Amino acid sequence: MTRNEIRKVGLHIGFTGIDGAGKSTQATLLCGWLTQRRIPNILREEKRDFVSEIATAIARNHGIGSGRKYLGEEYYMVALSFDLLREVLFDIKPFTAMGIIVVSTRTVFCRLAGGIARGCRSIELAKEIALFGGIPDLTIWLDVSPETACRRVMQRKFDYADLDHLKNYRKSLKELLQNYPHIRIDGEGTIESIQIKVRQVVEERLKQFTNY
Repeated sequence: MTRNEIRKVGLHIGFTGIDGAGKSTQATLLCGWLTQRRIPNILREEKRDFVSEIATAIARNHGIGSGRKYLGEEYYMVALSFDLLREVLFDIKPFTAMGIIVVSTRTVFCRLAGGIARGCRSIELAKEIALFGGIPDLTIWLDVSPETACRRVMQRKFDYADLDHLKNYRKSLKELLQNYPHIRIDGEGTIESIQIKVRQVVEERLKQFTNY
């Protein structure tokens, strides 16, 4: 690869973790740090997606409040996987191809772990579809205890947290990540101390690219 070709390489950095792990906070701070270093970057924080919105709208036509409940976990998860693939192919890779760092507040692993936690029987098919476009160049797992996560979520006051669900979710995420490259960061500290660790991990990765 020539020097000019290397300069065109971008990165996809994705955060994963259970609700309340601090993914959005750390991703936002990371983008601010990258901007200070004059490194082109984009923050992606998609809490809404096409499949869930349309599925919910259709479900409501039948007097059902949840698209997942209407379609069933198996069909819903497969449909969602195509949406996850679309995001990678059309919303992330075009920017990394231009040499931009894309920072996602959540990754495909977050959604897949949710399906595993709910006992989705089509999870293997869902994984094949969702991961067809590849995984983030750098996946950062912000790992916190379910108890800490539950407390943080409840402090938001506009969200609800189920401790048993968070325990099952963390277990599923941990098992899933064992099969894919990632960096685990203890998310139990202060926002500032965690951000220092995040920057160290990212900076080490950036050293591999001469354009940064």
